[in-house]
Amino acid sequence: MRLLFYFAVFVLMVGVSALLVFLNQQSVTLILTPQIGEYIYTIDTMPLGLLVLLFFFFGVILGYLLHVVVSILR
Repeated sequence: MRLLFYFAVFVLMVGVSALLVFLNQQSVTLILTPQIGEYIYTIDTMPLGLLVLLFFFFGVILGYLLHVVVSILR
């Protein structure tokens, strides 16, 4: 029963993520540094919804890893 619940949550998360990317297709470029001379560092152009999802899941994974490290150190 627990596996079915996890699968349903996974399917729901994938569906909401796909909807978010579909509704936010405007391309954006993330500027990482100010312009220094003729150089400027950016992330390649991608849809806004995808960029939001990448940062969200990066934060979830980073939070989980920090939780694991803190629980090991206790």
